[in-house]
Amino acid sequence: MSEKLRRGFKAEAERYATEFREELGIRASYPLDMFLLAGHLAIPTLALSQLQGEMNALNYQSLTNASKKQFFAVTLFVGKRRHIVFNDHVAVTRQQSDMAHELSHAILGHPASELTDSSGGRHYNKTLEDEAACLSGVLLVPKAAAIAVVASNKHPLVAANEFNISLQMMTMRLNQSGAKRIIGYGR
Repeated sequence: MSEKLRRGFKAEAERYATEFREELGIRASYPLDMFLLAGHLAIPTLALSQLQGEMNALNYQSLTNASKKQFFAVTLFVGKRRHIVFNDHVAVTRQQSDMAHELSHAILGHPASELTDSSGGRHYNKTLEDEAACLSGVLLVPKAAAIAVVASNKHPLVAANEFNISLQMMTMRLNQSGAKRIIGYGR
């Protein structure tokens, strides 16, 4: 996230993470499964493997093979209703992260866009993608959870496993949230 987010955005992201956990009866410092959140938000999800028989075998293989251009997730609009298609051939930790990102676009009310531009390249709005990246990290590990992890002296890998996310995501959130600094002041 190199672009500066609008003023107050990070606090807004924390409010969303807390609000959804409250609505689902989950403590602010506990993990939140992104598929549970999708259900709560009434956003249907579809695993790529469910489409295997519906598409050309070479296209399916291309989408599921590990490569630089591997497919992870996309939000499709059917009318005004969002649906998320995700690659269930990747690690569950990656699925959680991808779902969090796509759900963030929905939560923030980001508009639909064409998948490709006139040159065949992918449409990419840096501001919207930076917002979704920030919110997705906070949904996965809000500040309260990061503080709880640091306060418990839990190894980040153990915490990552508990939250069903990658070590990289947990480390990023422990750093971004300021949890280490906050707990450091309290000790």
